[in-house]
Amino acid sequence: MDTLLIVEDEKMIRRGIAVMAQRSSVEIKEIIECRNGEEAMEILKNRKINTVFTDIRMPKMDGIELVKEMENLEHKPDVVVVSGYEDFNYAVEMMKHGVADYILKPVKRDKIEEILEKLEEKQKLNCRNYQIQKQMLYSQLRYYLTEEILESDCWEIIRQWEKCFQEEPYLALVFSERSAETEEEGCFCIDHVRKQKALFIPEKSYGEWEKKTKAEFYGISLPARGFKECKRAFEQAEHARKKAFVTGSLFCFYEEESRDENGDEEAEQFVQQFSGSGRNTAVKDLLNRCFQARHGEEDPYKLLNDIQKILKKLAVFYRTLIQEKEILAYEEPLLWNTLEEYEPCLKMWLERLGGCIDVKFSSDQNKRKIQEAVSYIRENYTRDLNMAMVSNYVSMNYSLFSIEFKNYTGMNFVNYLKEIRIKAAKRLLENTELRIQEVGKMVGYENDKHFMKIFKNICGVSPSEYRKMKTSMKQ
Repeated sequence: MDTLLIVEDEKMIRRGIAVMAQRSSVEIKEIIECRNGEEAMEILKNRKINTVFTDIRMPKMDGIELVKEMENLEHKPDVVVVSGYEDFNYAVEMMKHGVADYILKPVKRDKIEEILEKLEEKQKLNCRNYQIQKQMLYSQLRYYLTEEILESDCWEIIRQWEKCFQEEPYLALVFSERSAETEEEGCFCIDHVRKQKALFIPEKSYGEWEKKTKAEFYGISLPARGFKECKRAFEQAEHARKKAFVTGSLFCFYEEESRDENGDEEAEQFVQQFSGSGRNTAVKDLLNRCFQARHGEEDPYKLLNDIQKILKKLAVFYRTLIQEKEILAYEEPLLWNTLEEYEPCLKMWLERLGGCIDVKFSSDQNKRKIQEAVSYIRENYTRDLNMAMVSNYVSMNYSLFSIEFKNYTGMNFVNYLKEIRIKAAKRLLENTELRIQEVGKMVGYENDKHFMKIFKNICGVSPSEYRKMKTSMKQ
């Protein structure tokens, strides 16, 4: 429980209730005391009070009148009447005006404890219900602000929110989603609106809000009236936020400007350059546009639009190289406070993507060279081959060739060449009557003893034994 207001003209009783409340099991952040209904109303008009304990008979304004006055408050507290036996009928009558409970004098500690516990549970439940309803309402408003929908399709949203947006003019403010800006009395702060934060604030309150807030890099709409104008106000503030983002201004008011934000052709051209030999030039030109925009020499809205389209096209083009969550992080510049803050991140991300492309391209190129080497070996295994000759043939570094060859074939060059030659020797031994020495020479071994040794190591039997075994199997 946040606050308890005790309204009692007798000091001893007032202090006694306060002490018993402080010593109860219910944690109360603040207890306020006053002597009559008039003092209480001054506090209630200026403070948000959770619970009021009030006497009935008091000077200036009694408890009955106080309860009636409280019915006009925007935030109505839970009221407990403290009465004597002679005022019991009054207390019962006051229950009709929304009084939560009553306590008979002399006030007992266990009764105070019981009522405070009951009210705390009720207020917690009300708070939970309020938060659920608030989340639902804010979700509706978020949908209304960001989706293209007909008024006839969202009358329920309009009906729910119209009472919140009275005829008093208000402003829409849009911040980075990382902003620490929170909701205050009389304002509505909506998170996750196109990955930004939107605040709706009465126009008359903006000056005071600006003095005490630490918010930076936000956009401000023109004044709006009524709920039906909130979408236009949000879009104006979002537009102004883009200018604040690019220029690094603490805030920018919306100004009507012509917009040319297509950018499809520029994005396509960038991707083509980035994917080829013009990558460095493409990145340099884009960063130069950022610099020019920060100094007022480039249309900030077009730049942001182009950046978003470029990153989306790159994401589609290189989706196998980039994780989706990483793409989303960088294709929304307005997640950062300013372009100056975002620019090095953009540069780093483009360089990283370029590196991934190079590695992929290099890997593909190496794979093609190894495939070429394998074909060369299969066609020329009868010759005196070694790895230096083959790596040179495919124009590949000797050490890199050794690594990539093993990755591709699963064995080193020497063993692969042996396997190719011995497989060919087996076919000759099975299908011809050539002498062992001749078979060895035909598969690339000039030395017949060396051939027989390798054959036995791989097959487990000598060439002549292998031939006999295969011949007997055919008979």
